[in-house]
Amino acid sequence: MDMVKAKYLLALAESGTVTAAAERLGITQPALSRQLRRFEEELDLELFARAGSTLVLTDAARALLPTCRRLLAEAARAGRAVEVLRAGTAPALRVAATPTTISTLLAPFIEEAGSAIPLLTSIPTSHYEVFDALEGAADMVIAPIPPGREVASLPLGSVPVRAWVPPAHPLVAECSGAATVEARRLLEERLVLPSRRSVSRGVIDSFIGSAGLSLGPHVECDDTGTLCALARAGRAVALMTELQPDRLVGFDIVAGEESIGGVPLVAAWRPGHFAGQELADLAERFRGFIAGSLL
Repeated sequence: MDMVKAKYLLALAESGTVTAAAERLGITQPALSRQLRRFEEELDLELFARAGSTLVLTDAARALLPTCRRLLAEAARAGRAVEVLRAGTAPALRVAATPTTISTLLAPFIEEAGSAIPLLTSIPTSHYEVFDALEGAADMVIAPIPPGREVASLPLGSVPVRAWVPPAHPLVAECSGAATVEARRLLEERLVLPSRRSVSRGVIDSFIGSAGLSLGPHVECDDTGTLCALARAGRAVALMTELQPDRLVGFDIVAGEESIGGVPLVAAWRPGHFAGQELADLAERFRGFIAGSLL
């Protein structure tokens, strides 16, 4: 498959029109149209159909898109591998994770590690699509769900779901310095917690249900910064996996002798990656960072 034409097909799929795709690629619209028609001829497949004045992708073309993405990703990885061989080390690596994991764990880790690790950049993705990023631009993913056997991985530990309040909140005095709060008591408060799209929300709902309780007044939000802000403002008790948010006091949530637990995380990367050893070392260092932050 011609890599350039695969790039053109993806540009059309992502841009929506030939005009927009041509502008994105920096070529003329007639030139792009000619290349796309040649691609059809080379593959002996009908890739495009007319819907009025608009060129649309056929089912065959859409079926080819994942292959095109993998082809371009492999080409990019090959180019970066050459750079690493020339330099003797990976100058930069890309890590895919959920926005919450990026803001609460990865970003603080990057700041603390400084120049002791390769330059890291992040790729936001959803919980359930994170491993797909390894087929794209990501060198490593950090996920809350178990990886398949086809990837190399390292468990990073579990990040607890805790209840966070400002120091002046009545719960701080009421618990008299204790590090725990009973779920039944907590549910008397107005809560702000992640939506059901979040793995941590599944942990919360399962724990509350197994304790024979149910959620009372609450609001949902998937942005950790907003959760922290609402808690600091005294508007609600925030239930989240943030490790050590500023100006907030955290409580482990219990129901009798049972604890709510947390969200397990794992780092994963492709076997045979050109920076495989650096990724393994990075994952080990990240695991130590998480463990140290929980002390």
